[in-house]
Amino acid sequence: MTVISENTKVSLSPKNLITIIVLVGSMVGMYYSLQADIQIAKELPTPSQTPTEQMIEIQKELVFIKTEMMEMKETLTRLDDRIYQLRK
Repeated sequence: MTVISENTKVSLSPKNLITIIVLVGSMVGMYYSLQADIQIAKELPTPSQTPTEQMIEIQKELVFIKTEMMEMKETLTRLDDRIYQLRK
């Protein structure tokens, strides 16, 4: 088993050294970017509705859309009947 101490020598090629530097640099960049995003999110206004209220609103809108579609379907059916009667 190899013991790592102050006398242990590590040799890195320039390619590996550049890879390590780029990796550390990108990690630092992501950290600061994430911190900036968090700060922006803290400054955003809080939502005016709770998730439950939002779900109720969405359900109401879906019911409205469903009734509108049913009315459109009835209108199309009547128009189809009229066209069929005119063809006779």
